[in-house]
Amino acid sequence: MDCTLFLVSNLDEEALKRTIYDIVCDTVEDKVTNYEDFSRLSCKYFTLDIETEDIISIDFLREEYAMGINVEIGIKLFGKLFEEGLEVLFKIFGNILMSFNPDMVFVENGTDQIFRKENTTVIINTKLDQYQKKYLSNKIIALLRFPYIFQEI
Repeated sequence: MDCTLFLVSNLDEEALKRTIYDIVCDTVEDKVTNYEDFSRLSCKYFTLDIETEDIISIDFLREEYAMGINVEIGIKLFGKLFEEGLEVLFKIFGNILMSFNPDMVFVENGTDQIFRKENTTVIINTKLDQYQKKYLSNKIIALLRFPYIFQEI
């Protein structure tokens, strides 16, 4: 599964990458490898590619999601451990929210918004295909540890 997490962060690039690395290491109960000065993180569940400078179509993204997006995290979940990896990923999202509370948008397939966090609320998209609805269980959503509502986005 290929997905992307877009963030609005007030952390500088080095602090952001180090914070995300620390969160991933604390959450993943296995080895996490970093490459290219913490721009790529890899573990048995997924790889994360953190981009802060060369975000493709940044103006479009900012307009589309009505957010000052300045971080793109490309995520490649490995199929063999998909369900377990998705759970770990949502724990990481929850830890990111608890750590520096950025606004964020999580998308699958480049455009399908799964959820977005604005101000003090996570909005879970109700307009999902049957596959997305199946894996976006209440158990997974609760891992975000943030108040949420269901709404078509």
